[in-house]
Amino acid sequence: MTETGGQPPRPRRKPKDILRLRGERIITEDDLDRTFLEEDGVETEYGDRRRHIFHGTVLVFLVALLVAAVLAALAVMRGDLVIPGWEARQTAGGPKGCPTGTYDYPDNGSFTLNIYNGTRLEGLAGQAAEVFKERGYKIGKVESVDLIRPGVVAVIVAGPAGEAGAFNLQRNLKGTSYKPDARGDNSVDLLVGTGFRELVPEELVDQTPGSISCPLLTPQPAAGG
Repeated sequence: MTETGGQPPRPRRKPKDILRLRGERIITEDDLDRTFLEEDGVETEYGDRRRHIFHGTVLVFLVALLVAAVLAALAVMRGDLVIPGWEARQTAGGPKGCPTGTYDYPDNGSFTLNIYNGTRLEGLAGQAAEVFKERGYKIGKVESVDLIRPGVVAVIVAGPAGEAGAFNLQRNLKGTSYKPDARGDNSVDLLVGTGFRELVPEELVDQTPGSISCPLLTPQPAAGG
């Protein structure tokens, strides 16, 4: 059949693709949005992963640093690690060697005795203070200090004026070691360790003149030497 007027029907043209120019597709705003969203997603995922790795590395470093600090502190308290300038109760320029003189035995009450707990055993300084007080010592401070080497009976600390008092203590408490400092008075500090048990029976205390013992200051011979 033909249309009115006898003219043959004209073929319908395909809709013109407005997104193409000279055969090439035109990039639209929607295309750009989709592209950048995809790239942003990849970049965000990569950045998150990188941040997680960085945070994990920092955390591991801080934990390792904390563990190292704790181990070093424990080594210093045990006496296994000596850091110059950290020696307890000793000032720069003070005496460092063991006294070599001979001392007469002084009266127990002729000097002030400070007693410190150098262990984790609660109340040890107070118990030791009671024992020495019963023997006539003049008790000063009774406190706790940093830990001293395990197994040590006690460490005696005094200045030059307190050396005779330190000698007295060593005759009443076996197994101690003397450590000098630079104080000017005759007070004596007793740092009680885990090896502390009891005093020498009063009737058996040797009161003849003698010298001070400093085993912790004396270098120990090498094994096999």
